[in-house]
Amino acid sequence: MHTTNLLELFSQLTDEELVARVAAGGLTEEAQAIAIAELESRQIPIPQAVEPVEEEYLGDMVILERGMTPTEAHMLCSCLESAGIQADAGDTNLVQANSLLTIAVGGACVRVHSSQLAEAKEVIEAFRRGDFELGDDFDPGEMPA
Repeated sequence: MHTTNLLELFSQLTDEELVARVAAGGLTEEAQAIAIAELESRQIPIPQAVEPVEEEYLGDMVILERGMTPTEAHMLCSCLESAGIQADAGDTNLVQANSLLTIAVGGACVRVHSSQLAEAKEVIEAFRRGDFELGDDFDPGEMPA
């Protein structure tokens, strides 16, 4: 971007927007210098650049289960996510939109990261055993202390 365009752009930003752009750290050297000059002209403290947070690589996504209905796949994903496991329901739109392709794709599936596969299997087994069932006397208004 041309210097005059950057000057105009940064002068039109609100204080919060300008601070956020400088703190994000994604600007070129020229743009960063112009943005800092604009902050100084407004007498706003220069923010420290925020370090991007790197997410831990949990491995490739692998199929945990296949051959379900879309509803079952979404329900199991929710169960896994509540246990802290990243899960994804796959092929649900295809199966739901065209039931004739269900057999061809093997039904809907649930995918998890390979490093979480063993834990995910344990959670699904516990779910199927009924470990998460609520008793007949469960009262949602009654919270344990």
